[in-house]
Amino acid sequence: METKRTKLWRSKQGFRVFKARMIYYASFEREYLTADGRHVPLHWFELAKTHWAQVYRSTGTPCSCWMCRGMEYDRLEFKRETRRIIREFEE
Repeated sequence: METKRTKLWRSKQGFRVFKARMIYYASFEREYLTADGRHVPLHWFELAKTHWAQVYRSTGTPCSCWMCRGMEYDRLEFKRETRRIIREFEE
């Protein structure tokens, strides 16, 4: 049975990905400080309500700076590094 990829389906998939991103980012910050000075546990839906998190609705990285971009994977460099580690263990 084929899945009809309609506008509703794309909307649901977009929300699913956004929710997964928010859960991932909320796992780094265990609690946040409220205006009255209390430490409250951070949930993904509270993080999703913040203004700065809205950029993650449409993209995985908010900008192209070195901090947001993350580590770039280089397959050849990975192979070289693996070979170097194996050579060190053989010696």
